[in-house]
Amino acid sequence: MKCCVCGAESGHYPLCRACNQKKEQGLIIKCTQCGQWHYADAPCPQPNAPEFLYECRKSLITANEQQFFKALKEIVPQGYHVFPQINLAAFIERVDNTPFRNELFRNVDFLITDAAFAPKIAVEINDPTHHEYERRKRDEKVAAICAEAGVPIVTLWTNYGVNREYMQKRITETLENPPQRVAHHGEKPAEPQPRTVVEPQPRTVVEPQQTWDEHAAAHNETRKKKQGCYVATCVYGSYDCPQVWTLRRYRDDVLKNTTAGRCFISLYYAVSPTMVRVFGRNQAVRRMWRTALDRIISRLNADGFSDKPYNDQ
Repeated sequence: MKCCVCGAESGHYPLCRACNQKKEQGLIIKCTQCGQWHYADAPCPQPNAPEFLYECRKSLITANEQQFFKALKEIVPQGYHVFPQINLAAFIERVDNTPFRNELFRNVDFLITDAAFAPKIAVEINDPTHHEYERRKRDEKVAAICAEAGVPIVTLWTNYGVNREYMQKRITETLENPPQRVAHHGEKPAEPQPRTVVEPQPRTVVEPQQTWDEHAAAHNETRKKKQGCYVATCVYGSYDCPQVWTLRRYRDDVLKNTTAGRCFISLYYAVSPTMVRVFGRNQAVRRMWRTALDRIISRLNADGFSDKPYNDQ
């Protein structure tokens, strides 16, 4: 900041070093009448309005946002456009004819449109200040407006840097999945339509007998759901993938053959569903899980456990 008396650089202090020495000598005071710093024998300065009320910013986006902007332009599909610092009112409108539009006077960091400039994805670049209460409330309001308008938001955190592979995956998945609109919170949900109940005719119904193959398939599916590799499936995205096949082989060939292994399996199946439900969407936790699982799987593969397709025993 600038020194309040001479205008020199003063760091985080109102006075520079030279003016601070004069303050200690009594030459400079903080006036009790005007509340400003000035020389003790000088009259209080007149409150003059600044020459210019508005100043042009140095840049439309910060240096950090410029890095994300460059990456987004490289990874969006051919023909798509990326716009920085777009006001909500530029691509979302209210339809209830209210004269108030203040809630739309908020910006998103980037907007991705198709070749016809139709809004497709809003991108928010969040730094740690977005954990603060006021910023969280603002982000929740923007998310609610975009969700109601059917514009999905992709949030990228500056803590993880510019990860082009991750960004491209998020953008591609969001473009491939149609947006789900969320009804306005002020509207009442639609009343369910009354269903016509037809009384059953008094006749004997013969239930179809389930064949042995159908029974076995249903039993295997139930076992699969009860004994799924929950954490590995969450990390790698599928129950049937090379990494999970390796872990399932080790479970059936080694762990199930020892008392300690069976105890571990029982404990794992008891707690892992809750772990995935609570922490499965946390990217930091999923990276930690993946790091540990990658090491285990590499060691198992080195010990001869195959990663080929596998059916549970």
